[in-house]
Amino acid sequence: MTTPAHSTRTINLEGAARAAIAGGAPLALLIALGMPGYAAFAMFAGFTAIFGATEPYRQRAVTTGVAGALQTLCMFAGIGVALVGSPLWLQATGLVVVIVVAVCTLSTLRTIPAQPIFPVFAFVVSALVPLRPADVPLVATIIVCSVVWAWLVAMSGSVLRRVLHPRAPHRFRPLAPRKERSLGILRTAALWETVALNVVGSLVAGAVASTIPWLGHPYWAVIAVVSTLPALRQRHTVVRAFQRFIGTIGGTVIAVGVLLLEPSAWWIVVIAVVGQFFAEIFVARNYAVCLLFLTPLALAVSWLSLPEAPELLALDRVAQTTLGALVSVGLLVVGRAIERRRGRALGATSAIRTV
Repeated sequence: MTTPAHSTRTINLEGAARAAIAGGAPLALLIALGMPGYAAFAMFAGFTAIFGATEPYRQRAVTTGVAGALQTLCMFAGIGVALVGSPLWLQATGLVVVIVVAVCTLSTLRTIPAQPIFPVFAFVVSALVPLRPADVPLVATIIVCSVVWAWLVAMSGSVLRRVLHPRAPHRFRPLAPRKERSLGILRTAALWETVALNVVGSLVAGAVASTIPWLGHPYWAVIAVVSTLPALRQRHTVVRAFQRFIGTIGGTVIAVGVLLLEPSAWWIVVIAVVGQFFAEIFVARNYAVCLLFLTPLALAVSWLSLPEAPELLALDRVAQTTLGALVSVGLLVVGRAIERRRGRALGATSAIRTV
């Protein structure tokens, strides 16, 4: 009897389902326990399951474990900043450290995603959630348990494949080849050019955003920069910045429409699970469509921890994302000018197209 071939589908349904479960379960538990104010920490911990989603499981165990540790450290750093009053200089210093560590770590691991968006997101929001010293043990427990849960969910496919693969191999999407990794990448000029672009872009965007008196949430401008700038050896394209702008506007309209209905916390859980699932489905196919799902997820869960008027959230989100995209495109123009002058590509703008 002929053994069925592996599935030829390109959509990573397993990865999307794992990401949704990894973030959704801790969030649902917090809601059930009456602690929606800690929702953001569960969300950032759940992002752990995104890393290494297609890697062989032995390598994935390392990738996801390191990513989880990185998310944890970034949240702890943000909490430390929050406990001393979130002074702007300390936020900026912490942001630089997080970017350097995240870019170096994710580039060495060659992860997908390789941009430092999730570690940066975890730090900047954690630095703003109002906490008391007495809250720290509980929050630390939530973070650590949620990260461990996300790691277990990310690795759960190894058990399913061991049990079901011999009977139905055609139902499983093939795993990616094992990646070759080396610490030698930390000594390359390309890596530090990538770090410099992210640091300069984030500080410029954050500084400009902080000076606009009628806008809040300057960290969204920072997030827009680190999510649109390319990772190591990826090509910086205006298309990605434009996709982020369009996707964010559409996602913001959806989020505001939902929040104006004053949904219960349980509906926020549903939005988070559905948003995470479809964001993972579309992230490698169309970044704008991905953001139609990711933006409502981020805004809705953040709203649980930091409740605000939806109209103000919409204004800040669109304006700050526009600012971040403009800074990113400005860096692209400068980077291309440097490339032409010295005759070789920057580390972050080589021939590999970013997704």
